Parts: sequence; structure tokens; C-alpha cells
Amino acid sequence: MITTLQDIKYGLRMMARTPVVSLVAVMSLSLGIAGVASVLSLANSFLYEPLPYENQDELVLFRSLRTGQGIEMAGGVSVPNFRDYEEGSQRLESSMLYMIEEVNLTGLDVPEQLSVVIATPGLFEVLGVQPGFGRNFRSEEGAEGSGNVLILEYDYWQRRFLGDRDVLGRVVTLDGTPHTVIGVMPEDFDIIPANVHAFRPSDFADQVENRATRGFLAFARLKDGASVEQVQAEVDAVHARLVTEFPETNRGTEVVVQSAREFFPGPTDRQLVKILMAVTLFGLLIACANVANLLLGRAEERQKEIAVRTAMGAGRARIIRQLLTESVLMAGSAAAVGALLARWVVQWMRGAMPAQMPEAVFPSLEPEVLGVTLFVSLLAGVAFGLAPALHSARGDLRESLGNGARGGTAGRRRKRLRNSFVVGEVAVALALLTGSGFLIQAFQQLANADPGFEATGLLTFQLSALDDRYEDDESVAAFQGEVLRVLAEIPRVDGVAVMSSLPRAMSGSRTRYTVDGREALDPIDQPTAGLQVVNAGYFETMSIPLRSGRLFTEADQFGSEPVALVSESFGTREFGGEDPIDRQITVAGSSRRIVGVVPTILQERMRIAGRAGEQIYLPASQAALRSAMFAVRTTDDPSALADEVRQAVWSVESDQPVANLQTLQAAIDESLAGPQSLALFLSLMGGMALALAAMGIYGVMSHSVMQQQRDIGVRMALGAGRGTVVGLIARSGLSLVGVGVVAGLPLSFLMYRGTMTGMGLFEAEVGFRYPLALAGALIAVAVLATVLPAQRASGVTPVMALKE
Repeated sequence: MITTLQDIKYGLRMMARTPVVSLVAVMSLSLGIAGVASVLSLANSFLYEPLPYENQDELVLFRSLRTGQGIEMAGGVSVPNFRDYEEGSQRLESSMLYMIEEVNLTGLDVPEQLSVVIATPGLFEVLGVQPGFGRNFRSEEGAEGSGNVLILEYDYWQRRFLGDRDVLGRVVTLDGTPHTVIGVMPEDFDIIPANVHAFRPSDFADQVENRATRGFLAFARLKDGASVEQVQAEVDAVHARLVTEFPETNRGTEVVVQSAREFFPGPTDRQLVKILMAVTLFGLLIACANVANLLLGRAEERQKEIAVRTAMGAGRARIIRQLLTESVLMAGSAAAVGALLARWVVQWMRGAMPAQMPEAVFPSLEPEVLGVTLFVSLLAGVAFGLAPALHSARGDLRESLGNGARGGTAGRRRKRLRNSFVVGEVAVALALLTGSGFLIQAFQQLANADPGFEATGLLTFQLSALDDRYEDDESVAAFQGEVLRVLAEIPRVDGVAVMSSLPRAMSGSRTRYTVDGREALDPIDQPTAGLQVVNAGYFETMSIPLRSGRLFTEADQFGSEPVALVSESFGTREFGGEDPIDRQITVAGSSRRIVGVVPTILQERMRIAGRAGEQIYLPASQAALRSAMFAVRTTDDPSALADEVRQAVWSVESDQPVANLQTLQAAIDESLAGPQSLALFLSLMGGMALALAAMGIYGVMSHSVMQQQRDIGVRMALGAGRGTVVGLIARSGLSLVGVGVVAGLPLSFLMYRGTMTGMGLFEAEVGFRYPLALAGALIAVAVLATVLPAQRASGVTPVMALKE
């Protein structure tokens, strides 16, 4: 114990004696440790405990998809199909269905639109959670007329009702129907998606004959001893029967039973998290190699000291233990600094998480993550300190005590080891930079792609018509028409658009269609396209030009000829080089004449692989939207119109909630926040790799120059010029960089394959511009880190060099 304390005290003195080396080593390693701790925090929440539910391994999800599709494209199930799956399986303990609806809360001081989970009464039993206070749903409350009860989400209860526990028994009006508040969920409970406000029970009696609507999420809990594979086999048998009995809705489909852990996060998110883990581990490897080089250089400078201690009787094990103690002290210091940096990075990542994410998956520095980080730090301390310690303890006593310890006769083994570290740093840095470059370029290409419309200058919001006041399509259209009129009268408003969904939102609507006159296809085999219902002023307000034909007009009303517009990509896919104008397509239950063609815009937030942006537009005056998105264009700051927009809407309907009021650019930025944050994180990691590699090369070359000063002095005394000296030293450094680049090419290819696999769901035209630029930056930095010490060495006079 006393000896250990002596080693620690001596190690601290040595760190203080060489502050520059110690500081660089600690900061290098702390950057790598901070990256590892941050990504481990993300992986811990995403991969190991992604959902805040009890006994997640027993929780399974039912999803339907078209045969041959990837699981990423799977949707929900229909109510009657799921009922059949329940009856056909003997291994389910309990089950539930739910969907999310936007409803209007009225009767309070300010009307509000809420996202409400409508679920079978067993929702919370299946998820293994109970209300924080109040009571749960009763089984009979799912029936029509008896399910007018409500359980509030915790954050919404805090915000709207100020945490008042007397909210129990309070009656609120949703879509014109009174509902009684019976409970509030716990603070740590979230459902998917997480940005909901309340929960309401239903038995979905109105859906028991509807097998075509697959918009319901279905969860079940397994019985003891049951497996996902067993339930899948039972469900496959049931689904095969349904395909025969109900071919019009089930042919060409399949049902997948998957663990809840596999459902969220999805496979793409998991792959990206794994790529991040690989990237940060590469960064840690670079940091370790860099620190090992620094310590090896310092150990060479301490050869005489170590030789004296050996001559005085210190054994080899004692020398190694002392040097390892010093490296572990550095690692411990780096762990402390890295933990502080990781805390900042984790807070930043939490702020970048989309609102739809359950808070349970937000990264946090849990004790187990800190424990793993500490273990990794100590392991790195031993790893990067072991090689220098072994080589120092193995030194030749006579050479170390003589002049050789100060000259250019460093052992070949030490020189090979340091050179190997440099080669490894360059190889790993190249792989990290090229992999990061591919991902950064992919995300930037996806995020910054030309959307085909003008997003600036638009203020957007959502209006869901009150069900108890606007009961039919004509009354909804009349209400929206009056809102359009009052909005257009606001000063500085240059146009108002109505649409079914915002472009570049998290998700959009798609529909099946047929081209009239062609051979009829089974519904399941019909092609799909994006569907957007818009008003006559939509295209002008969004700055989308007309390519051919005409736009919608006020004459396109209920009772007039059904019409549609299509995007250019739709026309190319369906009609090739032929003119789509006046062709008939059947969509949304009616045959419609194509009257115009408009450019293809980016309706989805990012381009999805296999989709070219095919879009069908219907006039809102022929397909009324009960829930519509509005966009108001102005040449001023659009956010400054918020109050005037609210007052204009309330002048038409005082109880009308105005939801999601924000600029279109803010909505787009929110939907792209995750990918952009990931790209920024990768940029930081790439910069760290570049800096660490430069430090490592510079350190090795500086030490090499110091060792060769006597040789340099002799050469210069014999007439060698500065250029010759610089070239000689630079060649040795650049040869190491060249070997590192060659060694890094296979690693770079593996990183490329991994990053492209992670981006497989999206369509990104990824080239080699960014990766080549980053690889070029690495080589340029390496050249600079090599030439600078060489230039400094060439400035030494022969007399000064020979005195060393």
C-alpha cells in the first residue's frame, strides 16, 4: 500500500514536471472518452431499454405489410383482423389496440387542439402501468356512449391545469361531447408517439367490419414461456385463412409479430447508433495511439533516470508498475474531464431529440454508463501505457547511462513502435473521416435538396373543424372558405394556402389509385402515390409553377366534374412520354380527369428510396378536409402575424382551436433536427480525429528531429543545405503517412459500406466530394505536421547541434 502511494505521488510529480505532455495527453484522451460516454448513453437508451414499459421482453407488436416490403415500411393492423389473430393464438396473455386522433377541446378560456390516444380499455394493463392518481379505465367503458372518460398525460395536466389534483371529476368538452377526467398518468410514462395530451377508451365497434383500414397499433403481452416465433406461427395460420376468406383486403399481405424492442427504435435508427458507436471507438483508438506516442517519447527522454533506478536495484516489474501508475493517473484525469464534456454533449443531444420520441429514450449519463466509461478509461490507461513501460524497462543499461541516451541511437524497436502508432493513427483517422464524410454528405444532400417550393415567408397552422357545428362536407368547406376570406384581408398577407399536410413533414398521406381504361388490378397490387388535398390558391402561395394544363379554380366545386392535378414524376411513371392531360384516374373513390401537371416537390421530409415524389392533388372544394393545414404568405416576418391570424380565425368561430402555429421553415427544421444533429456530431468527431492525428504526427516528428540533431549537425557541417535536411526529414514522415493512408483504405471501405447500409431507407446521391476533401485535409495536415519540425531542425546551426 505504501509503495502504491509512493508511485501515485511520484506519478503526480512527473505529470507536473512535464505539463505540456500531460495536458495534451489528458485532453486527447478526454475527447475520446467524452465521445464514447455520449454514444454509450445514446445506445443504452436506444438499444437496451428503449421503451418505458414493464417487462419489455414480453411485449410484442403486430404489423402488416405488403409481401416483399421491408419491415421499415410496415404499418398497423385492422380491427377485425387483429380480433381474429387474438382468437387464433393461445400464447397471448392480454392485448390492446390504439390509434391517435386530433380532437378539439372547447369550453375553456382558450380552445385547444389535443392529440388523444383512443384505445381499448386494457391499454395500461398491457403496458404494465397505472395512473399516477385517479383510476384506470373499466372494461365496459369502451362501449359507445359509456366511454366518455379521460385520463390526462402528466405534462399536459401540469401545463393546462397547473397540476391541480382537483381535476378529477372535471368535465371537459372534446369535439362537442362532454368527457369526465378520471386520472392522470405518472410523470415518467410515455407512449409512442410521445407528444400526446390524453387517453380515451373505445371498443372500436364501428370498425369491426372494416378490414381495409390498417391504421391501428396492436400490442400484446406473451404468456409465461411463450416466444415471438410461436405466436408468429399461430398468426401466420390465421392470416392464411383470412387471405382466402377476404382476398380483396388481405391478398398480397403478411403480418409480422415482433418484439417491442425491435419496433422502436426502428432498424435504421439502430444501424445509425451502431455506426456512431464505431465512429467514437475509432476516435478513442486515435486518442490512445496519440497518448501512447506521447508517453513513449517521454519515456525515451527518461531513459537515464530509469537506468539509474535500475542500477540502484529497482526491478523490471517495479519500473513497469511506476510507469503504468502514471498512465493510469492520466487516464483517470481524462475520465473526469471526459465525463464533464460528455454531460454537455448528452444535454445537447437531449435537446435535439424530436418531440415524438418518448423521454425514456433520451440519452442520459446513467451510473452504469459512467461505470463503463471509467472501466474503458482505466483499460485505455493500461493499454496505452503498457507498451512504453515494457520498452523502457527493456532498455540497455550501458547505452542509457552513456551518451547514447541523448543522441540519435534510439532503439529500433522503439522507433518501429512509434512509427506503428503513427501509421495506425493515420489509418483509423482516414477511415473515420471518410465514413463521417459519406454520412455528412448524405444528410446534407437529403436535408438541403431543392424542395420545389418556397418555404420562407410562410406562417402555418392547423384547423380541425368542430364536429358538433360542421357536420357535412359542404359546411366544412363553407367554414374554411370564410377563414380564407378573413385571412386574406389581413394587411401584409400575399396569399393563403390550404392543404392536407405540410410538405417535408414527418409523414404524409399516400393513396392507391388506378388509371382508367387499363386492366383492373387487385386492390393490394394497385400502385400508390402521395395524396394532397389543396385549395385553388395553394400553388401560387407555395410558389409552385404550372407545367401544363390548368390549376384548380373556384369553379371546381361539389357537383362539378371531379378533377385532379399530378406531379411530373407521376406523369412520367404512368404515361411515359404521353401527355397526362385529360387522362382519367380513379382515386379516393371517384374517377377524376387530370387537368394539370405541376413540378415534383419534396413532400416527404427526405427522399425515400424507391419513391420519385409521385403526387396526386385534389381540390379541397371537392374533397373537404375536416383537419386542414393553412399557410399564410407574407413579405414580412411571418411569426409577427401570429396574433392577427388567431384573431381572424376566432372572428369566424370563437371556439376554434388554432394548433401548431409556426413558420413553415421552423416545422421543416423540426422534422430534420435528428439527421442534422447527427451530421453535426459526426463533423465534430471528424474534426477531433483530424486534430488528434496531427498532434500524433507532430509529436513523433518533433521527437525524431530531437534525436537526429547530432546527425543533422554533421550533415550541415559537411555542406548539406537546409532544403536537403528538410527533404530528408519530411520524406521519413510522409512515408509513414503514405503507409497509413494505404492501410486505411480497407477500413474506409468498411465504413462506407456501414454508413450506406445505415442510410438504406433514404435516397441520397452520395458522391466522393466530402470524403475526398476530408482525406485531402488529413494528408495536408499530416504534411504540415511533418514539415514544421523539419523546418525548425534546419534552422539549427551545426555548432549548436553538435553540442547536444
